[in-house]
Amino acid sequence: MHEPVRVVLVDDHPTVRAGTRALLEPEGFDVVGEAACERGALDAAAGHRPDLMMLDMRLGSAYTLQAIPGLLAAAAGMRILVHSMYGDPALVREALTAGASGYLLKSTSVAELVAAARTVATGGTYVQPSLGAGLACTPRSERQLPLRERQVLDLLADGHTNREVAERLTVSVRTVESVRATLRARLGLTTRADLVAYARQNRSAPV
Repeated sequence: MHEPVRVVLVDDHPTVRAGTRALLEPEGFDVVGEAACERGALDAAAGHRPDLMMLDMRLGSAYTLQAIPGLLAAAAGMRILVHSMYGDPALVREALTAGASGYLLKSTSVAELVAAARTVATGGTYVQPSLGAGLACTPRSERQLPLRERQVLDLLADGHTNREVAERLTVSVRTVESVRATLRARLGLTTRADLVAYARQNRSAPV
């Protein structure tokens, strides 16, 4: 018999981790660790040396894209499947570029969750079909938005002020104002209201 696939679950919602564990374990996966933050994910990767890490795209107010290379370095041979509520094609592209081997929405079926986890853990690549189609038709301006600009857009869509955005991203208010100005110029928008409206229409929304 094949050894069970060893999995670490990284999500800041305990109920999501518990639900994913309950779905995977009857299918022959061995959930060897869990984490709710980036530091915990690093410790779990180094301590358990899993075959697969299922990683949420966002832990609290921070995206996990920038953590992917370090997580992979912490456990040789480990592969990462991003398991997220965010279906923005730009984020999918950035996650794969950072080193993830798959991207799956939390709204997917149990069968697809199991298939994706098994595919990635055994050396393949899996992108949920609806997301793969989106990658091909993402507008050029959207594909090229840097991570920081996407973060600011998402927080604007949530209704946060400049100061609140700055606090969540641990940057200065001046930096946020500069990013907003850059976004307006990049996207051809004129006013603050235009930018907020754009953010709400184009946010990395749950699917």
